[in-house]
Amino acid sequence: MVAQLGQLIVSVANIIIAVILGIVASYIGIWLFTKSTRHLDDWAEVRRGNVGMGIVMGSIIVGIALILQPAVNLPLTATTANPLLVLLGELAGIIIGLILAISSIVFALGVFDRLVSNIDELAELQRGNTSVAVIMAAVVLSVSILISGAVASIIRWFSTFLVA
Repeated sequence: MVAQLGQLIVSVANIIIAVILGIVASYIGIWLFTKSTRHLDDWAEVRRGNVGMGIVMGSIIVGIALILQPAVNLPLTATTANPLLVLLGELAGIIIGLILAISSIVFALGVFDRLVSNIDELAELQRGNTSVAVIMAAVVLSVSILISGAVASIIRWFSTFLVA
């Protein structure tokens, strides 16, 4: 009974941690994107109804969630360790996942920008070019899907030290 109560506490705490860090991760990801867009006022574009900018910013949020999802689903239970240590391990895993998610998305968009040098993606986004936005969103989402497994492995490896 005590182990089940500990598991319930860990699960509820996981939900709270995931929601808070998910919001923080989304904000940081969008903030970093807006810092990398030089002269473009991303939020002004969204306010004026620029669908392309909304697609790209939305894909960053979904991409971060895809990468962080394995961190929230760590196979840690209160029966294998102290519930407080389990939460500490999961919190550390989510923070590591957040750093990896944001850095890999920013890196992927930077590499994509360099590879497609004949198109100024930001100017196209500012014009509302949804074709460019969809391609940029696909880059973000594909990188996020591809690295989520690797991020999960890193987080599991790191967490074993905290709950052993």
